[in-house]
Amino acid sequence: MPQNFGWFASAPRSSNAFAPSSQAVLHQEAALGSRPVAASPWFAAASAAAIGGLTLIEPRHLGSGARAVYRITTAALTGAYTAATLPAGITAGMPARYSDGPHGQFIPLGDVGRGSAALATGGLALGLADPLEALDARIVGWLDERGVSRPRWWMAGVGVALVAAGWASDRAEARALRRALPEGAEIPDEDDGQGPADPAVAAILGALLQPGVPGAEALRIQLETVEQQDVDSGFVTDAFLVAHPDSPRVSPRRQTWPVKGRFTRDGVVFEVELQIHEGRLESLSIMLAEEMNGPDSEVDYDEAINSLTAWPVPEELEFITEDADPLP
Repeated sequence: MPQNFGWFASAPRSSNAFAPSSQAVLHQEAALGSRPVAASPWFAAASAAAIGGLTLIEPRHLGSGARAVYRITTAALTGAYTAATLPAGITAGMPARYSDGPHGQFIPLGDVGRGSAALATGGLALGLADPLEALDARIVGWLDERGVSRPRWWMAGVGVALVAAGWASDRAEARALRRALPEGAEIPDEDDGQGPADPAVAAILGALLQPGVPGAEALRIQLETVEQQDVDSGFVTDAFLVAHPDSPRVSPRRQTWPVKGRFTRDGVVFEVELQIHEGRLESLSIMLAEEMNGPDSEVDYDEAINSLTAWPVPEELEFITEDADPLP
């Protein structure tokens, strides 16, 4: 049956833990994007016919060779149906440190993901062939005991009805999602809003990449051509960055940049933190300083973060470089 992989929140990160914010965006690209093969009525009819036809076969009466063909066909159909009905992709709007993938971008479930799912479900169907056929025999016997004529036809009819109901349910969900979009809204595009980095963001990056810190020179080369995602969406406390793929990378490839900038607004201390992923500039984020997050702190996190309306200028920042912990 069609599978629903749920909803994913795309939200700015403004603390060390992921938390949805007022800018969270919920959508499922599989329902909003181009029509997949599973959306076609022909797919529903073919799937229903295939499942109904297999259900009409009595596996107990098959010889060893025919039973092997029956099982392989069942497994292949299960895998193909699973691959066809998987969502075309999902949207994740969290830094790579949480998603282990590209930040602020669509993370598509492409051909590799579909193939893996098809092999897994097909293999599971093949591995469970014996207990599934035993269950099939018990259902047929149960129907026979109650005087049901042609029980396999009844079972095939139920299978066809379930496929049709699942297909209709998915199509209704897709239509409901489209109606839920604001009038005139466009379907999100992976490349929408990407452009030159906000000058305020670029200025902070230039200040954080202090000479003498290992990797700063390579990151400064990246900074010359770095772009920012959702640059036209207004101020948020996370800037997701895209470095040129040919730019030099740094090591460690995945790290929190050791230089942070601290500033104070209305008595609340904030920190600007830079994340590196795959050796390249990944994201710049404003978060509460650690002492503001303690159990005894009276600072309301959401209120403090939402009070910010612009990036600080480098002159406001106090730069702190982390050192290795001293040896005992």
